[in-house]
Amino acid sequence: MIDTVTRYLSGVVDGAARLALYNILAPMADRYATKQLNSAGLVRKAGASPTVKTGTTACHAICQGILRSIGGSIDMAALSGTVVNATFNVYVFYVDSAGALTSAMGTAGATLAAVLFPVTPVGKAVIGFTIINPTGTGNFVGGTTALDDATVVPNDVHVSVVGMFDPSVRP
Repeated sequence: MIDTVTRYLSGVVDGAARLALYNILAPMADRYATKQLNSAGLVRKAGASPTVKTGTTACHAICQGILRSIGGSIDMAALSGTVVNATFNVYVFYVDSAGALTSAMGTAGATLAAVLFPVTPVGKAVIGFTIINPTGTGNFVGGTTALDDATVVPNDVHVSVVGMFDPSVRP
């Protein structure tokens, strides 16, 4: 039997209370049932490439209870958006229950601590993220600027996450 938030709340007689509890619990249940299970080993695809890929070993995620596998050396979704010189930002990589890979850019900050992650979409596991901090003479343009560009100096750092990860939620 598959457990659902609705089944757990079936004993709550008051319909308004049941709906209010559902609206609180459903997003948390999604995070429990949608997560990366082992490291993707994110790295640059190759020299002069604007693309991030998984490491050489397959990784696994569970997306709304459905097990997904992402092969080794698989390209992540293209980076989109510009990171202005001398600022920090992140590109977050996701997988969904159909195996579709997507990415989203955060909101830039003057410091790494000031960066805001994008809201994690329902039903998508966070594979990892790439931090960009261009310190050269230009902006980093996602999908165009190579991650090893010597003029822009993107200072890319790739972080693979494991388990529940949703930095858009704050206490």
